[in-house]
This record gives sequence, structure tokens and C-alpha cells, in this order.
Amino acid sequence: MQFVDECSLYLKAGNGGNGVVAWRREAHYPEGGPWGGDGGNGGDIIAIGDHNLNSLFDLRNRKNIIADSGENGQTKMMTGRGGAQTYIKLPLGTSIYDANTNELLVDILESGQTYTICEGGKGGHGNAVFKSSFNKAPTIHENGDIGQERNVRLQLRYIADVGLVGLPNAGKSTFIGQVSNAKPRVANYQFTTLTPVLGIVTHGKYKLTFADIPGLIEGAHDGKGLGHEFLKHIERCHILIHLISLNPADNTDVVKAYKTINSELKQYSTALLTKPLVIVANKIDVEEAATNLKKLEKTLKQPVIAISALHKTNIDETLAIIFKQYQTIIKQNQLKLEDKTPKARIIEVKQQRDFAKDLVITKKDEGVYEVKSEFMKYWTNKIPLDTKDNIVRYNQKMQTIGVEEKAKKLGAQPGDTLLIYGNEFTIDV
Repeated sequence: MQFVDECSLYLKAGNGGNGVVAWRREAHYPEGGPWGGDGGNGGDIIAIGDHNLNSLFDLRNRKNIIADSGENGQTKMMTGRGGAQTYIKLPLGTSIYDANTNELLVDILESGQTYTICEGGKGGHGNAVFKSSFNKAPTIHENGDIGQERNVRLQLRYIADVGLVGLPNAGKSTFIGQVSNAKPRVANYQFTTLTPVLGIVTHGKYKLTFADIPGLIEGAHDGKGLGHEFLKHIERCHILIHLISLNPADNTDVVKAYKTINSELKQYSTALLTKPLVIVANKIDVEEAATNLKKLEKTLKQPVIAISALHKTNIDETLAIIFKQYQTIIKQNQLKLEDKTPKARIIEVKQQRDFAKDLVITKKDEGVYEVKSEFMKYWTNKIPLDTKDNIVRYNQKMQTIGVEEKAKKLGAQPGDTLLIYGNEFTIDV
């Protein structure tokens, strides 16, 4: 299966069904009455975390995802059937961004976690809802609301506890293959591993997820090699292991090898350098390895763990250090959380939006004025102008934000035309 960790989608939730005008016609109810039902709600588009997935491969060709719309209402006050919910299964660690604003909408981090990306439109009311003591036979009904639509960008960043970095041929695949249940491809040439590899590592009663990040070379942050594709997968790691080969055939200068990876991490994100780093020197079993190890320890002036991943030399000791450090990090984070004093909840009074301020009227021609308003755009879709009652209601919405009054201030005269989202109205005296 091809590895895919980024993709873009156009999402459209279902529209609400329309309410209808209907009348009760039964032998024992001679006066009848309004009996039109509401439209059904449109289907939502919902993201859901699935621990069985490890790639966005299934979404690579699905450019558009459109949910079902609700059905129209029916007579006998029957509500139309709602549109089915559309679920998008995502691997854990997927971030969902609004493609237009680049705003992070949600991180899917747990299996079964859901997030409604686009809400379906509410169904419109039928005329039965509008019956009152003042209007016992209303012909008022509504169209359903339009479902939300969004362009989103999905980015997968693996949820791993420990990230494994190093130059090609450092022995990362051999190491993770020896300590975990992962079975990566291993060969004696660069870029053997073409995709990140996850493995579960058990030590004592604890388990951690290790991630092998392939393809880091000098210039990776600028797109060289394969590393720039996968550096994001270690952003969530708590600990980084820097694996360095002591074999002169792999590195003519082990210190330069260390500095190269460190520089790439820094240039990709300085936050990576704040993570605990365990330096592991691999291939201690080859000739001249001891000389390179001394050179590395002298330059870095910090502990370096020497191992042979191939022969499992010092593997258990290395895991013991990593797991102990991980437990320390977890305890420190818990203490930080306990030290935080909960902030007092501030209840803000929700202010009513003044839709009249959003009203824009432009003179398009002699005696013709175009009206732009989110308020009128909504009600133009909501109120079908097919009954007298609906026309009266629409005019009331226009009066609410003072459409005619503002047009007259711009020079409009009685008899002039107002263009409102495809409808034409004549200004009264």
C-alpha cells in the first residue's frame, strides 16, 4: 500500500429538506387545517479516529465528499427523512486544517474520537408550525438550510513516544526490527526505508511506540532526500534517539554526522531540540569503531551509548535508559498539570449581531439598486416566494434591517427596483 500522509478534500454537508404547505382533508374534520410537515435535516460530515488505519491512502482520490440532503416534508405533518451522516475514518494523529484560513480545526488523537467538520442544514418548517390564533390557515413554509461546505487539508503526524533519527545506513531499521514487532526492510544501501516505520517496544511492564524516520540527509529541511516528507512524524514524540554509525564506511566523520542531523532538526523546528535526546552509537562491532566512539564522546562531552543492533549488544541497557527517561518525563508533566490553578470561568454575555450594519446597497443602473446582506441572503434561500403569506414574511425581513429606507437615502425613488439575490422588488411609495 502506498504511504500517504497529506491530502486535500472538498466537503459539503447535506441541505435540509423543504417544509410543505398541506391541508387536512378528512370526513370528520370539515374545517381541515394546516397539515404540512417539516423537511428532514441534512446529513453531517463527521471525522472519526480509527486505530486500524496508518495512512490517508483511502482518501487520496476522494476529492469531493458530499453528504445526503434531507427529504422534503409531507402531508399529515410528516417530517421528511433526514440525510445520512457521512463518516470519514482517519488514522490517529491526523490534523484537520481549514484549507482557506489554515486554521487547525481538530487533532484526531484517540480511536473513536469524532468531530463534526460540516453540519447539515436544518429542515424547513411546514405550514402546520405557523398556525396561530391570528392565522388559522397559514400558507407560510420554509426551505431547508444549506449545509456547510469546507475545503480541508489533512495532515498525518504519527503518535509515537520515541522517534528514531539518523543518517542513512545508521542502522535504524535494524535497531527497530530487533527491539520491536516491526519488520522493516533492511539492506546495506541508503534509503532502504522509504516510509516511517512504527513498532511497539516492550520493556518490563511498559510499552512504548517507536517511530523510525527515514531519509534524513544534509538539506532535508529544504526538501533534499526523503526526510522533509517525514520530519513532521516526530513532532509528537516525547524522546528522540539519534543513532550514529561508528563504521568508517558509513561516516568519514562521526562528529559531522551528529551535527548534520542536529542542524536539520533545528532548521525544521527549534521545538525538536527541546525534546530529550538519547545519543546511541551503533556498529560497535566493526574495526575502528572504538576510535570513532572516543572521538564522538570527547567532542560532545555527554554520555553516548554504544551498541551493535545487528548482534543485540547493549540493546537491553539502551531500552532501560530510554524507558526510565520516559517515566521521568511523564511524572514531570503530571506535576506541571497539578501545579496549574484552574482559571475562574468567565461567562460572557452573547451580543446580538446588528445585521443592519452588514447591509450594503449599490446603485447598478438608473433606478436599479443591488442589495448585499448575509441576513437577506439567508432569508432569500429560506423563504420561497410562492405564497402571499411568504411574500409578506419576506417583506417583514427586509423591514427588519431597513432595506428600503437605506436605498432611499442613496437616492432611490418609489418605483425603482431592488435586486436581492436573484429576486426583483419594486420600492413602494
